Amino acid sequence: MKIAFIDIYQRTPISSGGDWWTFQLLTDLARNNSVNMFYTSEKSSEEGYLPKDISFDTHFLPSRVKWGRVSTWLDIIRPDKLWDKSQIRGIEADCVFTLVYGYHIAAYIASKNDAPLVLVMQNVEWQYVKSTGSSLYLPIRLFENWILKKVDAVITISPQDCDYAVKHASRRVFYIPPQPDAHVFSRDGARYDYGGDFFNVLFYGSLDRYQNRVALTFLAKELVPALADERSNGAFKVHVFGSGKAPEDLLSGTGINFIGAVSDPGPYIRGADAIVIPIKNASGVKLRAVESLACGKPVVATPEAVQGLTEDLRAMTYVASTAVEFVEALKGIRDGRLANKTNSSLVLRRMQKNSVDDVINYVSKKPQVPVVESK
Repeated sequence: MKIAFIDIYQRTPISSGGDWWTFQLLTDLARNNSVNMFYTSEKSSEEGYLPKDISFDTHFLPSRVKWGRVSTWLDIIRPDKLWDKSQIRGIEADCVFTLVYGYHIAAYIASKNDAPLVLVMQNVEWQYVKSTGSSLYLPIRLFENWILKKVDAVITISPQDCDYAVKHASRRVFYIPPQPDAHVFSRDGARYDYGGDFFNVLFYGSLDRYQNRVALTFLAKELVPALADERSNGAFKVHVFGSGKAPEDLLSGTGINFIGAVSDPGPYIRGADAIVIPIKNASGVKLRAVESLACGKPVVATPEAVQGLTEDLRAMTYVASTAVEFVEALKGIRDGRLANKTNSSLVLRRMQKNSVDDVINYVSKKPQVPVVESK
């Protein structure tokens, strides 16, 4: 089967949780199908993990209009594809997959080929936009819910997002959680030496994302000063890695060790003593939590960061909302009062049961009666 996947960005090199999950989905699709991924906007950074084997083809859909000079949103949505279809008219597909922002492109390709259309929800998009403080979440909410009633199937990655989609979709909703690459994220393997006699705390993520910048502000302004006052039984050291440019005003004079982009995140996670995820956006799945647990590392995260995890994974994490609560959890882990609840083999094993084959088989039949995939 020929599959066209309409995306926003090129997903390799992999520099974010969204990249990892999309790469997983595309790789799974490519096992039994011919997959072409079309993306509309270029990343600001080309740093990150580059897989050795990429089993799908990628194609950039450039625009003659410099939308980025007007609005980042327009650069992502690419409204020129509504009237200039020269680049997409010849795309052949037996099935089309798309994110919310690529729906207008994907719908045209699907209609032209009389092919089923599948919506891929990395999160409930309007909830994510709302968390950034943008009022655009209102029209996006209406648009997203309208799309859910138009497509032939929906893929979600977290239990709560699945529940949301079930309420609004007209066809079947599939729950396919992220599966960390066991070759990269596991207990075994090289460990980065952070040096010094410290309890090494790690935060990582793509630093050009709004939520990660908010988290970095929390680290610099609240968590690092609070940890500096806790020197009994050993000092803490906070490290950060990720693609994108870190705000110099946040890192200067804070004592945070900014590593920058890394080609392989596994050694840096395994080398740390604990992972912190002070993210305030509850939508989707914070894949770094799953990755860190797969590496056997204790995770301290906000309630929002663990909300998208299944109950068994959530039970492996420590939840904290304030700097004081983060410090207490990290002290407990360092001093041995809090046990490492991580079961990395369970993290990897529980993810093996899902497949995109069910999605392909379902849309190939194009059923007329709404059906919901049980979780």
